[in-house]
Amino acid sequence: MTAATGNITQFTTVDGAPDSSWFIDFMDRANALPGYADIRGILARNLGADVKGKSLLDVGCGTGDDARELAELVGDAGRVVGTDFSEAMIEEATRRSVGSPLPVQFRVEDVGSMSFEDGAFDGVRAKLVLMHCSDLDAAAAELVRVTKDGGRIAVFDYDFESTIVDHPDVAATREIVRCCADGHANRWTGRQLRRRFLDLGLGEVSVTPYTVLMPLSFFRTSVGGRLAGAQQSGGLNMTAEELAAWWQPLEQADENGRFFASLTGFALGATK
Repeated sequence: MTAATGNITQFTTVDGAPDSSWFIDFMDRANALPGYADIRGILARNLGADVKGKSLLDVGCGTGDDARELAELVGDAGRVVGTDFSEAMIEEATRRSVGSPLPVQFRVEDVGSMSFEDGAFDGVRAKLVLMHCSDLDAAAAELVRVTKDGGRIAVFDYDFESTIVDHPDVAATREIVRCCADGHANRWTGRQLRRRFLDLGLGEVSVTPYTVLMPLSFFRTSVGGRLAGAQQSGGLNMTAEELAAWWQPLEQADENGRFFASLTGFALGATK
């Protein structure tokens, strides 16, 4: 699988992909964006003002980079467990942690039915996880179940219909945005976070919007595979020639330093 054919809507099937390295590379590129540093920061703050010595769970840890950041915050007296549905991601996370003294470990888990005991963690974090879940209610309930009474939950998810692209063809761009959003089974998880966790009985619920600015190279990697596949399958109301033509003004704008695209998500913090 190459950057041209990777599809970010397929993160639940990483282990079945011909080459999982595309997904690993995509996560690295995303985490390098300035907006992602802001997201990691608000999620860490939503876990509590002082997490020294506490036990934290990072659900959907991917390559483990965020979990290692959390491990630095909890210190030697604490512990962090990173979980992911993908064996390939857990293998990569474990590989990147070889020789590290940080109190972090990784294991394969399904967020919809985790093996941890009730109240096993002081804090639970899930970044860009619920948007991939087939059963949102079960996944959200599991995040709450494994959190101790009085513990904190921190969640971030995008709202894919918040995608913005500065392009001269309004009609075509609306079709592109629709197609990209519809590629995600849970395209509205960001806007649903407050309701879902209030319904689960959590208190001190806060929701903060965060907008990530995407350079053209990252934007194309994010949606290029999805759009190409949708055009071939009939999910995008464009010919191959029209899709290719749609990219041209964006490439010109990028050359002139005028490209603009963004995506907005929401960071939730709550207390059990």
